[in-house]
Amino acid sequence: MLQTRRPSPLQRRVLIVLAALEARHPGPPVPTRLIERLLTEAGDAPVYGPNLRASCRRMEAAGWLRTLRAQNLQLAVELTDAGRQIASPLLEAEQAAESERRRRERVVVLPGASGTDTGKQTDRMVELDGICHMACRADFVVCLNGRTCLQLWDVAGEVTRLEGDPLQVAQWFGCCHAAGMAVRTQINESSTPEEGVPVPASDCLQGSEQPDSEGSASAEKS
Repeated sequence: MLQTRRPSPLQRRVLIVLAALEARHPGPPVPTRLIERLLTEAGDAPVYGPNLRASCRRMEAAGWLRTLRAQNLQLAVELTDAGRQIASPLLEAEQAAESERRRRERVVVLPGASGTDTGKQTDRMVELDGICHMACRADFVVCLNGRTCLQLWDVAGEVTRLEGDPLQVAQWFGCCHAAGMAVRTQINESSTPEEGVPVPASDCLQGSEQPDSEGSASAEKS
């Protein structure tokens, strides 16, 4: 009789790895040493061989895995149909979380940036809310979660971030522009002055290729 208990954190990681490997290279069982290496490289938490093999044995008892020997006699495992039903949703959730993480970390620079290389610029003083700052570039930053801030970069590549609502950040941004600083607007915070990619040209082209039905209709009537 198959158990219906939820997998432990380590078992979840093993199931996700097995589901991902099966999706890429369906076929032979996966040696536990390979699973151990992949989990260790992921760096989420230390993985020890005895713990991993004991966890696999418990999943075999639950009906989620089959344990056998690979051609080189190493211990290997593969998903059962019951294990696949548990592992597939875990893999999908992990992939969705990874995609969202990449979106949160991706820095996109909007058109109109007046300078990126802070080393070729000069620090200028600007007073924001009664506090003086020395910087050579100001970034208006909009994060995916809706948070806004101002990034002030100096010629040494050091950054100061000022949190505020969009109107407050816009006021600071305008002061920095008036002080003669280079400015740019970007999505998500950057960790270096150079980090960030422009809006992909393909996205702009796709948008320009979409016909304006209302405009076309008006043209035809005229």
